[in-house]
Amino acid sequence: MSNSVSTSLSRRGFVAGAAVAGVAAGVAATMGAPEKAQAKVIAESSDVWNLEEVGDPSETMDCDLVIIGAGGTGMACACQAKQLGLNPIVLEKESQTGGSFIGTEGLFALGTKYTQESGCDMTVGQAISNTMVYHHFIPNHKLYQRFFGQTADTVQWLENLGVGFQGAIAIGDGPACWHVYQRDLKKGPGSTFQDSMRAAAENLGVQIELETPAKKILMKDGKVAGVIAQRSDGSYLQVNAPNVAVATGGYPQNKDFLYAVSETRNELILPQGVPGAEADGIKMARDAGAYMAEGLGTVMWCGPCLKGAVWTHMDYCVSVQPTLWINGDCERWINEDRWISDFAGVGLAQRNQDKTFTIFTENDMTAWENDGPYGMVFSFAQPGTPMDGVRDQIQALIDEGDVFRCDTGLEMADAEGLDAEALQECIDTYNGYCDAGEDPDFGKAAEHLRKIEPPYYIGQIGDGYYTTCGGIMINDNCEVENADHKVIPGLYAGGSDAGCLYGDSYDVSLAPGSQASWANNSGRIIAMQVAKSLGLETPTISQPDYGTGSAASSKADAKAASAKKE
Repeated sequence: MSNSVSTSLSRRGFVAGAAVAGVAAGVAATMGAPEKAQAKVIAESSDVWNLEEVGDPSETMDCDLVIIGAGGTGMACACQAKQLGLNPIVLEKESQTGGSFIGTEGLFALGTKYTQESGCDMTVGQAISNTMVYHHFIPNHKLYQRFFGQTADTVQWLENLGVGFQGAIAIGDGPACWHVYQRDLKKGPGSTFQDSMRAAAENLGVQIELETPAKKILMKDGKVAGVIAQRSDGSYLQVNAPNVAVATGGYPQNKDFLYAVSETRNELILPQGVPGAEADGIKMARDAGAYMAEGLGTVMWCGPCLKGAVWTHMDYCVSVQPTLWINGDCERWINEDRWISDFAGVGLAQRNQDKTFTIFTENDMTAWENDGPYGMVFSFAQPGTPMDGVRDQIQALIDEGDVFRCDTGLEMADAEGLDAEALQECIDTYNGYCDAGEDPDFGKAAEHLRKIEPPYYIGQIGDGYYTTCGGIMINDNCEVENADHKVIPGLYAGGSDAGCLYGDSYDVSLAPGSQASWANNSGRIIAMQVAKSLGLETPTISQPDYGTGSAASSKADAKAASAKKE
């Protein structure tokens, strides 16, 4: 799907229609016939929701719970389910477990020994109050209470399974509650985390069927009956079960789907996760009668990413440095240093620009080589630590034609097809702000106002994103709901397949690592709810001290949250 096609109708209208289609019985009670018909036409006008046809199964299995996906949500769900006496089967489309979770570095939690060490005294009540304001009260408040109130217990639970944490730190000027994983020096932190989860699952005897993607959720008399999956040889497997957990990681690798359900305008969007998450679970759930939560198109934008740059490499780090960012009209569109404290907000602003570019200089390149980045880039690039190899990586992008080194503004304009006069005017205006030490347009900090002088480097920056955050309507037990907000018996969703957690963006400035944390916590919630439904004993999660921030008296925190959003 091209951008021109995906923007030819109101995406909000599309989302509303797409969510309604397939649940006609529920809609009939709430909508008039003309509106219902129109919504169905809009939904069926796109093929992004289509599912593959399935054949007759040649083998069957039986279990208590089918978990679709072996990422952060699926593995946590499987381990907790096994501990509770359930018999789960995990279906994974790839040849290994881990999913997109291997790209994570840390997760959000409050009230742990690590937050005590970091000095983070934020209460669960304050976190809920702040994030509800940030997300304009779109999330499910009861779900927040269940999720946020369980994070400390989940960190301890993960440690008992063998997962290690280095400690809790801040991202930018946010709270120091981002729990960074211990890591094998030869692997990323997320891979190390998932290696521990894989070992734990093996020790618990979890059955995982690799290279066996789920294709359809089976329903009988309005209740879940199992799943049809496909083996690598093309044959079909039927897993009979009264419970199904959808945990396929959202749709970050399905750009057609993303453009269809979001407001994204930028012509270049760059997924930073691993292959595999393509809306499979969301589409299967909708086919089974699920309704989509508000904000289906919410994405964990991470903002500027030079075309051709590689996540966790120095060329990516260059993409986000607070130099000069412009759009196709040679206009700035945000204070470039905002990425340091709120990369999601930058990405959200960037999606509204048709094209975006970064401009930096030889002086910047030398500074990065010698003294490191101007701002922290997660856990792999720190101010004061030289960016080893940055010049070689940028040269590789130059060789590929993704970055241009120029001696004049005219050369830059010609290289990227920009208006030379408008570009020079933008540079001159910005340099004037640098001389004055003040940015009257966007309020960029004086310490990051560095003049743009030749030799120049320019490259198109796509809007990068780590995962998607909007999805299926659930309640506080992670049970999937239909259009009438009634639970579909036996159907659950968690992680990036579930909605009800965010408004229009990710809350990194207030709850860093909330999506990674949500993956593990939602997996546990699903397992506990399934066990409860089958009459099994479930653990009691000690309720934290919610603090005064849980009430309306947390006006100062709410005001601070609103200010961050703006």
